[in-house]
This record gives sequence, structure tokens and C-alpha cells, in this order.
Amino acid sequence: MENEENQIQAAPQEGRENSNFLQVSKGYLPQWRALVKASPLAAEILFFFMEKMGRTTNAVVCSYQTLQEVTGYSRPTVARAISKLKEDRWVDTVKVGSATAYCVNEKVVWQAARDQRRHAIFSATVIASESEQPSDYHLKAK
Repeated sequence: MENEENQIQAAPQEGRENSNFLQVSKGYLPQWRALVKASPLAAEILFFFMEKMGRTTNAVVCSYQTLQEVTGYSRPTVARAISKLKEDRWVDTVKVGSATAYCVNEKVVWQAARDQRRHAIFSATVIASESEQPSDYHLKAK
């Protein structure tokens, strides 16, 4: 019997019908299958970005440490997967100080209507890992 974590469950509703959906261009599905075959980790990271990206931005800010924790792979392995995603144009990156915003290719997958994504200025979902916080983080959070 498969682990319950891997079983498809009903998606939580977010107040609006279809607000929890992504749209995918069918034209990219052959390349997607090739990515899954060539680099399952890159595909996993891409799906993580898609799961967490902002609705109108297709972007997420996330550290390598967080990606290591989410995937269970080492930093060099995660770096190779990110390089593969960039080389194949699945994602683009924007440096924000020492942080990196990962922008999922909006020709492949998107959430909001295309007319809602006309500007280069964007906000992003930022994912912060507990392990990256100061040791007194829990005391400050209370």
C-alpha cells in the first residue's frame, strides 16, 4: 500500500472557484516528459516552484538550504538541477541581494490571466526554512 503522503487528496478551496489551479501549455508536455526522464530532481524542484509560486508573478524566493530540505539532496546536486532548469528555460532567476527569485516560464505554466502579467516588477512568495533561522527564533516568535 502506498504512503498516504503520496496519495491524491481533494485540494483545499481558497474562496474562489478555480483559484487553486494552474494552466499548462500542452505544447510543452513532450519537453516536460524529457525533463522527468533526464533529471527527476529538476522536475521535482520545478513542481515545488509551481506549487509555491505567486498567482500573478510565477515567482518564488527560496534558498538552496530550503530546496535541500524539501528534496533531501545535497547542495551540489540541487545546484545541478537548478542549472538544468535554467539551461532548458523552465525557470529564470533574478538576484535580490543575496537571495534568488525563481521565475517559472510563463509560456509553460501560469495561474492568472495573461493580461495580469505585463510588468517586470513583481512580488514573490518567500519560503524560509526553520533551519536557516537564528537559534533563538522560537523564543522571538512567541
